[in-house]
Amino acid sequence: MLAGPAVGPVLDRVTPLAERFRTADRRVHLVGGVVRDLVLGRSSVDLDLTTDARPAQIKALVSGWADDVWSQGERFGTIGCRHGDDVYEITTYRADAYDPASRKPVVEFGDTLEGDLVRRDFTINAMALDPTSAELVDPHDGRRDLEEGVLRTPGPPDVSFDDDPLRMLRAARFVARFGLVPTDELLASMRRHAPRLGIVSAERIHDELLKLLDGPDPAVGLRVLDEQGLLELFLPEADVDAVVLGRLDDPIGRLAGLLRHAPVDALRARLSTLRASKAEAAAVVRTVSGARGALAAPAIDPSMLRRLALDARESIDGVRAL
Repeated sequence: MLAGPAVGPVLDRVTPLAERFRTADRRVHLVGGVVRDLVLGRSSVDLDLTTDARPAQIKALVSGWADDVWSQGERFGTIGCRHGDDVYEITTYRADAYDPASRKPVVEFGDTLEGDLVRRDFTINAMALDPTSAELVDPHDGRRDLEEGVLRTPGPPDVSFDDDPLRMLRAARFVARFGLVPTDELLASMRRHAPRLGIVSAERIHDELLKLLDGPDPAVGLRVLDEQGLLELFLPEADVDAVVLGRLDDPIGRLAGLLRHAPVDALRARLSTLRASKAEAAAVVRTVSGARGALAAPAIDPSMLRRLALDARESIDGVRAL
């Protein structure tokens, strides 16, 4: 049973929905990041659930209870709904298979919670919580891995990364966010599968990069990508300097810090390749251009960092105003 001050408020938000499923003899569990955060003693706004009910059954079960229901993700097994201020994403158990020529999943619905959990990216995200009993379902020892600071996959990492290469970038993000240490097996698999990142869309890589840069210590995760030969595949101009990144507190500013040595034309080309928005690209170019004189110095000094941080803040505020 999972306990702690953060658990009760989350269960209170989910129990009425869970009771509707239980009355219909259907199973439903909280899953993924919300469970990981609760194990860490952190509150969470995410309410992601998994169930043995099929999408049509999910819609029927939330009908009359939810204020709004949306089904854009129905072909992937996901039904979204809102009740009051809470938003729920409810997904049928999955047993994904992937097209080997792309990372697009071929959706197959599963029949067991355990089968759904084993297909998830890392053990720390492969836990589920029963909303009615607070029982933690943890077949891959994700709680232990969080406690011991270990990052690993539920199954063989070669299978996981071959199925979905974007998970290699997520590995770096979780290393940076939670201070986890990847297993040697996981790192070796990242090196072997680095070329497979080529099948992932630039948009997905861009989004994952910004999530990494939004973490508390992005340099740690970026070094993991660099040492396994991944960073050079999508950001070869990057200069991972922990001092520079540590003095910037916004992902767009940190992106500018990473690309601070790139010539402006190369900088624009790289941002275009990454499918950055026009506003984001303009902010990064303005930041780097504004600090160009200081960056030409042989050593990075505090005044340059202050200038880079100021230019980043002004540019980012401009992006947010758009």
